[in-house]
Amino acid sequence: MAWFNIFRKPERIDESIKSFKGKGEDSLSDKEWRDLSGEGVEDVALLQMTGSQGILGFNNFFNSFINKTYENELYRIMNYRVMAEYPEIADVIEDACNEACKPDENLNLINLNIIDEKIKENENIGKVLQREFELLFFERLDINDSLWDLFRSYMIDGRLYYERIIDRNNTKKGIINIKKLPAETMDYHLNPINGRILKYYQYLSPNTKRPLNPQEAERMSTNSANRQPTLIMFEPEQIGFIHYGIHGRTMYEILGYLEKAKVPYNQLKLLETSVVIYRLVRSPERLVFKIDTGNMPKDKSIKYVERIKQKFIKKQTFNPQTGSLSQEPEVFSVLENFYIPVNQDARGSSIESIGGNAKGFTELDDVYYFARKLYRALKYPISRVTQGAEKGEEVLFGGSANQISRDEIKWAMFLETQQRIFCDEFLELFLLHLEFRGIKKEYDLNYNSFSIKMNPPSNYNEAMEQSFRETRFSNYNALKDSPEFSKTFLMKRYLDWNEKDFDDNKKGFDLDEKYFPKQEPEEGEFGEEPIEGVSDEEESVSTEETQEEEPLEEI
Repeated sequence: MAWFNIFRKPERIDESIKSFKGKGEDSLSDKEWRDLSGEGVEDVALLQMTGSQGILGFNNFFNSFINKTYENELYRIMNYRVMAEYPEIADVIEDACNEACKPDENLNLINLNIIDEKIKENENIGKVLQREFELLFFERLDINDSLWDLFRSYMIDGRLYYERIIDRNNTKKGIINIKKLPAETMDYHLNPINGRILKYYQYLSPNTKRPLNPQEAERMSTNSANRQPTLIMFEPEQIGFIHYGIHGRTMYEILGYLEKAKVPYNQLKLLETSVVIYRLVRSPERLVFKIDTGNMPKDKSIKYVERIKQKFIKKQTFNPQTGSLSQEPEVFSVLENFYIPVNQDARGSSIESIGGNAKGFTELDDVYYFARKLYRALKYPISRVTQGAEKGEEVLFGGSANQISRDEIKWAMFLETQQRIFCDEFLELFLLHLEFRGIKKEYDLNYNSFSIKMNPPSNYNEAMEQSFRETRFSNYNALKDSPEFSKTFLMKRYLDWNEKDFDDNKKGFDLDEKYFPKQEPEEGEFGEEPIEGVSDEEESVSTEETQEEEPLEEI
């Protein structure tokens, strides 16, 4: 068997599907990448990025417990997941996922929007794209059920890796499914000139050293007689990669959504622990035993007091399993009543109590302070967790109940930014699917042909627009009856009407006459009712005679 292993051809775990080679952005040449990335830098992998460096701490305690430096990305991701288990952070992440993944009236989380005017004019192309969109995202990927979990993983880890699965025997089927990959096992290799990802790696064992180049990665993925493979290689277009967009010291360090909350999270956790310990230690009452030692010498009195103390705080117990006697602390001894004799001179031992901290857990302003810092680091609206004077946020428009506070708008805009990151990834995935299907080349489709959008997390845009619209309409109503202003001018100025709006309004009046004709009033409906037995001519004559008989007023 040993000889067989020696002459056996080394095998490599190769999950790299060659069908992805030359697809999508992988089809661009290095020159086209340089044109897209500008002048570039000498080595983009070593480019100093923004973010927490972890070496500027004030002391070892700060670096160890408050702002800990991570040895690698594995420890960073694991720390993010520990933070996500904290109740306050878990609630914020859950709210973010619920609001970002809101369904529309058709219970769909994403929608396809055609941008190219030529495609809009051609209904057949639009129908083909809509059919392929529904086939990929709703039937194959079941995005309405899986998007919430993908978004949550992204918010916690700060990155998301997934494999794009195709049928190797029939690539014309396009993307048939996606598979979420554990972020702690994934890595990538960058082109040092333009920052382009050349290969994706998945480590098979922990603490695997990152390969310096793709050639070393191929050796590490080879199964030989002397060693087992330690990683798997993937083509660039075979893996979908979404990250938060902020890097640390190098392009390989990705700072996630929870990075800013790391310091206030550690401060709040340490403070809560210290508060609990302090209040538990200081809050109970203490008993002061004044033991009468008479005229004993100092050393004998100390031994006597120690013997009395041990008698009260410890109890001799028998262990039936081992058959031994042991002195164990008597926890309930503090709840017992002690009877100590007193001599005739009223001299003797006495027991007094010292009151504990009666305030208990009522003073928690320091905890609330760091809790507010944590929510601000998470960009969560502070008005949702505080009331009254502790709100700390201004209302953007007035003070009515139906208006939106400024922190709510910031939160909604933050979620919309994360939605755009996902939509851009879905757009790339959809174009890759169309490329496998041959539709992309047939209709000359690109990133500007259509877009994919998620439903907005809040209706603050509509609320703001409605408020502006009411203000403009109020200004128009205040000036429309003034002879100094033309109604046409006021409509253009305050209602933002153009010539097309005037034409549509005129056509609307014509349609109103067609569908809602005005009914002429019946006889006697708006005037006086006719007098019975008197004709119209007689009534008019009597009216004239009455007018002639009225005397003229003197001038």
